Amino acid sequence: MKSLTMIVASCLIGAVVLSGCSQPEARYAGAEINQVSNLDGAYKQVANQDLKPGKNIVSYDSAGEKIAAYLYLPGDYVEGEKRPAIVINPPATGVKEQTIGLYAEKLSQQGFITLAFDPRGFGESEGHPLLQDPYRITEDIYNSVSFLRTLEAVDGDNVFSMGMCAGAGYASHAAALDSRIKAVALVSPYLTSASDYLQLMGSPTNLRANLMPQGAAARQKYFVTGEDTLIKMVPETEEEIKTARPIGVGMREYYLPGKPGDVPNWQNGLSLMSMNSVLSFSAYNFTHLLDAIPVYVVYGDQAITADGAIKFYDAINGPKEKLVAKGAGHFDLYWRPEYVDPAVEGISNFMKSFI
Repeated sequence: MKSLTMIVASCLIGAVVLSGCSQPEARYAGAEINQVSNLDGAYKQVANQDLKPGKNIVSYDSAGEKIAAYLYLPGDYVEGEKRPAIVINPPATGVKEQTIGLYAEKLSQQGFITLAFDPRGFGESEGHPLLQDPYRITEDIYNSVSFLRTLEAVDGDNVFSMGMCAGAGYASHAAALDSRIKAVALVSPYLTSASDYLQLMGSPTNLRANLMPQGAAARQKYFVTGEDTLIKMVPETEEEIKTARPIGVGMREYYLPGKPGDVPNWQNGLSLMSMNSVLSFSAYNFTHLLDAIPVYVVYGDQAITADGAIKFYDAINGPKEKLVAKGAGHFDLYWRPEYVDPAVEGISNFMKSFI
């Protein structure tokens, strides 16, 4: 495994560099939580007796690397039943212990088997640390669907998907191209990252001259030395806040120490080599493929990402519904019960209408 070395970089996110960042040690709390894996190379079917109602710790393969996840069975699950299932992927750099774990637990209480996973490179999953690659995460969603469909408890004909923030774009990408996914939900979707960078730089010429070289230099250095260049996702100092984009400033209310998203397995960092993939990905490029799949969109009317969510919703012509959370900002939908609970109910009712 090549090393992670922190050196000064500028602004994929608009902040400064991390120091002392490394992959966190595994932290699985609670002896009562069951652990299941299919990493024996055989993709074995996991027997019902290996899973229990409530939270189960599971791991499975994605392109030769381990995915770590929480799998929730409804509290009233009875052995021999088959239940619909939902794959849930996180915001950019997010991990299963944060908002997607909350949604997974609450949606399991609505009768679904739910799977909240760490994308490769984040949390407790294997892979190039802190590399945000939308296409790699889409592959992780595909393999999460594959894993769920090996479980005897899962109704393989009724597998759904949900994504948060930037992860909503990845979830919609996977749903558009994987016919095993029956419907998709997008919660607080942040879908305008690629166009935001172009707007920030003013023109493609400026983008290529002033931003792309940073990612290119990071990639070259990694190839030659094995050292990766990391930048902060969330600005922490007043100086960092001055140069950060609005979405980064907003992240402060959820991710910083003492906030709801402050968990041991999350790191305030992103590989600068993420730039190529992030700049090339736009959820708006394949909205036409979503005409064939039901889509549920949840966003706050005060969210800095609301305009992008509205644009996406208006662009799709298939079965669709939306829930506009009055008074909610982007990050309120991550954890505040007054917004999370209606979102969970709406997602559940929407998905159940297609079973």
